[in-house]
Amino acid sequence: MGNENRKSDTMERAYSIIKDCSLDSQHYLSFKEDNLFFFGEKVYGMIAYVLAGKKAMSIGDPVCKFEDIEHLTGEYINFCEKKGWKPIFNSVSSYMAEILRNLNFSVLKYGEEAILDLSCHTLAGSGRSTALRRNVSKVEKSGVTVHEYCPQKKRDYALEKEIADLSEKWYADKKYEMNYSIGGLDFDKPYDRRFFVTIDTDGSLLTFISFLPYEGGKNFCIDLMHRKIDTMTGVMEHAIISAAIKMKDDGVSKVSLGIAPLAGIDGSKSNANRAEKLMSAIFHGTDFGYNFKNLFRYKKKFDPTIWEPRYLVYHKKISLVDLAVSITNTKRGSTDLVLYAKCKLFLIAVTLGINKAENK
Repeated sequence: MGNENRKSDTMERAYSIIKDCSLDSQHYLSFKEDNLFFFGEKVYGMIAYVLAGKKAMSIGDPVCKFEDIEHLTGEYINFCEKKGWKPIFNSVSSYMAEILRNLNFSVLKYGEEAILDLSCHTLAGSGRSTALRRNVSKVEKSGVTVHEYCPQKKRDYALEKEIADLSEKWYADKKYEMNYSIGGLDFDKPYDRRFFVTIDTDGSLLTFISFLPYEGGKNFCIDLMHRKIDTMTGVMEHAIISAAIKMKDDGVSKVSLGIAPLAGIDGSKSNANRAEKLMSAIFHGTDFGYNFKNLFRYKKKFDPTIWEPRYLVYHKKISLVDLAVSITNTKRGSTDLVLYAKCKLFLIAVTLGINKAENK
């Protein structure tokens, strides 16, 4: 009971900090009971992490006030050094990447986050692709409806069972695992999440989407996005647009569609290092069971207002191979990052014919 109470106290402390200081779309992803938490010693803030041997991996920027990011980062790095751990920072912002670069960490661009600025984005359709408008229009005419589900107000256990079944089948079809940068259903403790479902004319569940808040609920980021296998084309796009319109009406400023891994990396530039060349090759032509370019195209057809760069930053003494192994073995990188790591291991070993790859 004592350990459970301490864990509960830790989670409540972490939640209070996230609620007060969440500036990053990735922050809510760190709010999981099986994570470890470093709390600031002299500043109000925290960094959630998981261990992979002697490596500590976090996601997103530190959770604190903007002016305290550099100080909290320093405290966390000192904490890791005392423990004998080497830090890995997953999916951080340009600002955080620059702080870490100045601290002699290795920095790799990981991808770009697609964001809809609802104050100027035309959700009605003029900026979207012709195919997207056509598919969404077809779904609208079919009679399906999108509803917000609010377990904070009233639980619908029958619907939750349908959602759980749909999610299980979706994961089985995709062969994905729940992991560090994908949240859970969390209906027992929904906190400030928002949930939307698409219901067919016969009452059956077609899609489920969950959104995570940041910047005090002014903005939201897509977390889970599941649909019924073999349902009509465009039903998920219709659900995303319908949810965004509802949130815009509620005063939400931005909706993040999440990160497109490996997007925006130019492996052809003259000063491209090995990692950039590898990631560019994976994005543009290598198929290991996951098409990163298609994911980028999927997000792009919503005509995002902002493409925000995201970076993977790691201790200088971690080789690229060791980095990939650590991410893969923990099974706590994003699904996309784990796949990318496996691809990179293969390319390093086979295509380049080397056993250890370092940045040039």
